[in-house]
Amino acid sequence: MSILLIVIGIVMFMILILLHEFGHFRAAKKTGVKVNEFWIGLPPRICTLWTDKSGTKYTLNAIPLWGFCALEGEDPSKPETFSAKDSFISASLWKKIIIVLWGVSMNILTAWVFFTILFVHGVQPLGISSDETSESYLISSQTFLKQEGFLSGSLSSGILITEVFPDSLAESYDLQPDMVVYRLNDQEVDIANFATLVSDMSNQTFDLDLWDEIRSITCPETCKLWVAIASNADVEIVDIKFWLWKAMLAGLHEIWAERTLTLKAFGSLGRGLFSFNKDKMADAFNMLAWPVGAVKMGELFYQAWGWIAYLAFAGIISLALAIFNLLPIPALDGGRGIWVIIQRIFSIKPEKYFKWEAIVNTVVFYLLMALGLVIIVKDLVVFWQLPLPFLGG
Repeated sequence: MSILLIVIGIVMFMILILLHEFGHFRAAKKTGVKVNEFWIGLPPRICTLWTDKSGTKYTLNAIPLWGFCALEGEDPSKPETFSAKDSFISASLWKKIIIVLWGVSMNILTAWVFFTILFVHGVQPLGISSDETSESYLISSQTFLKQEGFLSGSLSSGILITEVFPDSLAESYDLQPDMVVYRLNDQEVDIANFATLVSDMSNQTFDLDLWDEIRSITCPETCKLWVAIASNADVEIVDIKFWLWKAMLAGLHEIWAERTLTLKAFGSLGRGLFSFNKDKMADAFNMLAWPVGAVKMGELFYQAWGWIAYLAFAGIISLALAIFNLLPIPALDGGRGIWVIIQRIFSIKPEKYFKWEAIVNTVVFYLLMALGLVIIVKDLVVFWQLPLPFLGG
């Protein structure tokens, strides 16, 4: 991975996260709740950039992986702020809900803008989904592409390898661009099922039928060839392109379609992680990739299809951030929204509210951070093959 793409990936994540926090910030300002501090990055603090007329401090921190919007009345160590008129905890329920949800709204709005730009410019699907119910333009099913008039012919007769990525499993087995794969073991492959068939080969050896030879490949725990593929059939996929007004509508359609695909992916992950089946839990864990794996995925999109594909990837990530934050988990916006509703229904006093919310949120936050650290290390081992003896790398 080039240094430039690493920097671009980090900057992309920071922009998406800061846009999310900016949503909380603007909603708080507009509803009369004081913003004490707007963090850029995670502590330790480097400096205070400036302080505005309302007393909000804008601070720059050392670790460029997050941001935060600190509101008045959210610090349980300062009970004197609970009754202040510009306090979050004393604000009406509708104001709290707006503040909590506006971060998610900013990520959805960002995804919509990105998708609209894509569809005005014109973009090829990033992949063909094996799920024939998919109505996403970017991760399309054959049925949907035909229905919308963007595909002619039939996606069959094997797949064509168009690119082999450096330091990949495919490169180690000398797969080359322009090779055609007709079967995996004894099953015919097409552009819709190939990735799924390969991912099912974890810790196994399988045969690729290249017509004039059979190539046997042994997969590690996570089976990914890291190749770009295209259909080998007599088929044409037309660029997905609309005039502005229709591109805006297509962007909204894409948000709904991506929402469906993302929720299915979250559901599959959840069922695997909590299945108490060792193999299913391992497969689900290996599907997690954040943030190192996602930056690597962005690099692969760029190498295969250029900047327009990277913009599509950024839109998908922005929408995934929004959906993830809506999950009813403490420390996320969805969980926080449930907390403020519970406080309102049961008229819980701020002191008691913060006592329980702080305990639950702190525990969940550190669990999420720990999981994130484990995933980062796993991604480094998988994608960069780092020599980490304590992980058997």
